[in-house]
Amino acid sequence: MSIKNAIPLIFCAMALIACAGKSVNDNPLRTHNAVISVSAKQESIIKLLAFSDNFSNLTLEAQKKVFAETNQALTENKNDLTQRIQLAIMLSIPSSRLRDLGKAQNLLQELLQENTLTAPESALISLLYEYTVDNIKQSQKNKDDAAKLELIQQKYENLQQKNTALEQKLNDLKDIEKTMNERDTKSTGKQGSKP
Repeated sequence: MSIKNAIPLIFCAMALIACAGKSVNDNPLRTHNAVISVSAKQESIIKLLAFSDNFSNLTLEAQKKVFAETNQALTENKNDLTQRIQLAIMLSIPSSRLRDLGKAQNLLQELLQENTLTAPESALISLLYEYTVDNIKQSQKNKDDAAKLELIQQKYENLQQKNTALEQKLNDLKDIEKTMNERDTKSTGKQGSKP
């Protein structure tokens, strides 16, 4: 099929899709409000994702400043959903130099339980929450593995010390055996020289 034939088919398919979603008794004002509502929800998520990207690229000092400003805004209005989400982003994303997974998990869990999020916000917060929980689990696993490794290293060092002590005892026994052999050789030599 050529491009000339595909373009009209694509336009027809798009028109059919658009018409299929429209009912006969739709109120144009309600449709307009729904479009505005959907675009406002999308705009909110776009702003949050842009905030996340911008925050990731900031220096430590700039991140601290944004963090302090967000905390100040939350002191003035604890129910500011956007500021709370931004704080959760700052505490959970890997590029944050102020990362605190424990605080992030608690804040994200609170946000999810309040049911005040739009569907896109809820999806973003759920994703951050799952990521944070997974990171916490991985961090704990790493700590456990590090503790096991340290224990194994201690056991290895103890075995090395025991091995060194046993080698020293073996060398001491060889020296004793050598001394005894030399004494026996001398005494045998003396007894053989007597008439």
